[in-house]
Parts: sequence; structure tokens; C-alpha cells
Amino acid sequence: MFQITDIPRILPEILLLVLALLVLGSDIFERWSYTDASRLERVRASAQLSTIGLGLIFIITLVQSGYLYTLPVDAPSNFLTNILRNLQAGGPGQGTISGAFATDDLTMIARLILIGAAFLTSMLCLDFHPTSNPAEFYALIIFSTIGMCLMAGATELVLIFLAVEMTSIPLYILAGYFGDKRSSEAGIKYFLFGAMSSAIMLYGMSLAYGFAANALGGNSTANDLTQLSKIAELAGEGNSLLTLSMILLIAGVGYKIAVVPFHGWSPDVYEGAPTPVTAFISTASKAAGFLVLFRLLTVAFPSLTGSANFGEELGGWTSMMAFLALITLIIGNLAALPQQNAKRMLAYSSIAHAGFVLLGLVAWASPQQFDRDQGTIAIVYYLVVYTLTNIGAFGGLAMVSMAVGGDDVRDLNGLARRNLPLAVLLAVSVLSLAGIPPLAGFFAKFYIFMVGWQSGAWWLVIIALITTIISLYYYLRLLRAMFIEAPASLEPVHAPAGMMTAVGVSVLGVLLIGIFPNLVLGIINRVQMVAGL
Repeated sequence: MFQITDIPRILPEILLLVLALLVLGSDIFERWSYTDASRLERVRASAQLSTIGLGLIFIITLVQSGYLYTLPVDAPSNFLTNILRNLQAGGPGQGTISGAFATDDLTMIARLILIGAAFLTSMLCLDFHPTSNPAEFYALIIFSTIGMCLMAGATELVLIFLAVEMTSIPLYILAGYFGDKRSSEAGIKYFLFGAMSSAIMLYGMSLAYGFAANALGGNSTANDLTQLSKIAELAGEGNSLLTLSMILLIAGVGYKIAVVPFHGWSPDVYEGAPTPVTAFISTASKAAGFLVLFRLLTVAFPSLTGSANFGEELGGWTSMMAFLALITLIIGNLAALPQQNAKRMLAYSSIAHAGFVLLGLVAWASPQQFDRDQGTIAIVYYLVVYTLTNIGAFGGLAMVSMAVGGDDVRDLNGLARRNLPLAVLLAVSVLSLAGIPPLAGFFAKFYIFMVGWQSGAWWLVIIALITTIISLYYYLRLLRAMFIEAPASLEPVHAPAGMMTAVGVSVLGVLLIGIFPNLVLGIINRVQMVAGL
């Protein structure tokens, strides 16, 4: 049962809700006319309020987590220490709220990733100027962020479904927000595929709930993941109904995270959506989806793990994850090779990167003598790095697109001569995606390869390594266009300050946690094996 003392434990979500309402409400007091000056004033007011608010919420969440500083028990009592003590009292490590929402370290780190991604996206939009109803545009980003945070901590089926819908519906609108042909097509495709995936996921949830409720005699806790885990363990691996529900849940979430063969919507949506929105969809939404999948598989179905290693009988969701990782790595990288549109190329790159996270899940589920916590840490670290890197890459493309009017690879030609700082920032992001040392992308891939090899999934690691080498071709095409090809014009490419700052922060993070990975690993190490909570 929810208690008043639980309010500090969901403080980030409450603050996000308040901020979204403030952004909507503040627009009432702006100049409502059709002049360019009044439109620009409304856009800037909504953008600045959203960016400042998200930045403050990120700081409050970081303080609440206690990752940087924990107030000593014997600290003297005064106004500031009392506030800090009450704030950190809602930090991680206190179980679940009403059996539905976990406030553990995994949820807290996820909040930092997702709110940070929303903050950087808002910074990218500071100069992108969505002049049509700007307050609604930024409020939709914040509402979607609330849904993602709920996805990351949800521990029962109903809340998972509601959180997924709260995340997805604002993103459908944002994808088609600008109303031109490409954007409208992206929004419609995203909606249709999203609705189908939600239906598949909901059907899988209904099967799991029905099976558990029948086993528990109609107990209302049948949708709790922990209860479902106990029922699954008693039923054993041979239960076809429970296995079918697990497959449907994997398929439903698979659409959200765009893994092959559920990736068909991704390239078109990424290409057609406004580029800052594409950055948000490809990072925060995908990270939240992977965290939901991780909790579902490791908390609800640990007894159906199975194996994907040679010399052992294949079975369980480990084999499914290994197969999905295999085809995602291969198809994602091969399909990116012939692409002429840079956003579409990065869309297939994002699909391929999903395969690396699936490899981490395979490593976690290995039946061999392996520390599963290392698999969890590798997955979370990869999501942190991927989020920073992809926001930097799409942010750089957004600035080029605004300046030259296109986002094809040829539109990057000679960028180094037209704006060298922007070209360098974009190049660092691309090299991190490629996994070039000493950038964070290299260490993230290395960590995934290491835990995969140690867990016995050496054959999948070899394939992942080969596809990584293949990916160098299309990443180097982007670098070639920026630094070698002749520009179509020598007119300088204007880089707005807000967008450059967002990309600069992302690239700085990529450099710091690549050279000093313990800056992040020291925090991520606090995440314990979720199935054991």
C-alpha cells in the first residue's frame, strides 16, 4: 500500500510532472500573436524553462542518489543538512512501492540516463525552433521521460504496460510534429508499428497473468514479476503457455528497442522525424526498453533461462536472445553499408548496437560459472555510453541539416572546412560508435565482449567482432565526407550555441568515461543482480 513516506522515493517523477505542467501553463502568459517575434519568444520561453527544469531535476536526482556524496549519519543538524537528509532518505535500496515500482540502484541510474537524455535533447531544441505550439512540444518530451522512468522501475505487468504507453504516445506525436510529408509519414508509421507491438505485448501479459492467477487461485498479486517468477519456477521449462507469453513479451518489447526482425519501422521513422526527436527516440526510448526487457527476463523468467553455448542443449530465452543478437548484428551492419542518407545510416547503426546489448543479456544468463553482476554492469555501462554518443551524433547532424537543408552523406562534404569544431565533435561521436580507443564506445564494446567470452558465448563474440570491423566502412564514409571530400560551398556552417553546447557535453562525456571509465563504473557497480532483489 502506498504511504506518504513513499513520496520522496518517486520525487524525480513528481518533479517531471510538475515541470511538464509548468511548461504548458507558462505558455498562457506568452505573447499570442502571429508575428515572427512573438513566435520566437514563445519558443525560447518554453525551451529555456524545459532545459533549466530538466537540468535542476537531474541535479536533484543525482544528489538524492548519494552517488557523489552521502550525508554522514552524525552530520550536525541544520536547515541544509535536514533537507539533504530528507532528500537522500528517498534514495535507492528500500524495496518496491506497493509491489509495483522498484526504487533500487538500477532505477536510480536509469533515471539519471533518461533525464540526462531529455536535458540534452531540450538543449538541442533550443535553436531548433518548433514554432507550432512549442509548449506542447517540450511538455511531450517531459511526459515521455516520466513514462521511461516508470518503465525502468516497473515490477508488475500493469505498470509496465501503462509506462510503455505513456512513453510511446508522446513520441508518436513528436515524430510527426513538424507536419511535413516526411515527418507525418514517420509519425504514422511509428504509431502503427507501436500499436501493433503494444497489442502483442499486452496479449503476452494477459497469458502470463491468467496462468499465474489460475495457479494462485485468483490472487491479485498474479501480475507481480516476483510472483510470476515463483509460478514459472514451479511450472518448469516445459509449460507451453508460459513460454508463449514470454515469447510474445519479447516480441512486443523487441519492437520498442528495434531489434531484428522487429526493426522495420526504425529507419523510416529516424529519417523522417525531426533530428533532435530522432536523437531522443534512439537513445532514451531504447534504453528504457532494454531495462524493461532486462527486468522481465531476469525477474519474471529466470527459471526459463536455458543456454546458448555450443556443446549444450539450446533452449530458454537465452537462445532467443542469442539468435536475435546474431541477426541484429549482421543485418543492422550490412544494411547500413549502402545507405546514402546519414540519418538512415545511423538508424541501422542503432539497430546493430542493440545487438551488443542483447549480447550482454546472453552473458548474464550463461549457466557457466560467471558473475552475473558483471553482465548487468556491462549492459548499463553500454546504455550510458550509447546514449551520450548517439545524442552527439544526431545533434551534429541536426546542425548540418539546419544549415544546408539536408542530411544525406554528401551534405557533410567538406564540413571540416566550413566549421572545424562541429566536424571534430561529430567525428568523435562517430568514432565512438565505431568503437575506436580511447573513446567510451571502445571500452563499452570491450566490456560486452569480455563478459560474453567469459560466459561461454564466444561464438557470438566473434561474430560481433567481425560485424564491428564491417561497420568501420560506413562510419569512415562519414569521416571521409567531412574531412576529405570537397565542399559544395565554402560558406561557413552556422552552429547555434545551444546545440553546440549539447553536442559538446555529450562528446566530453564520451571522452571522460572512455579515458576514465571508473568515473561511471564506480556508480554502476552498485547495481546488484536484479533477480536477487
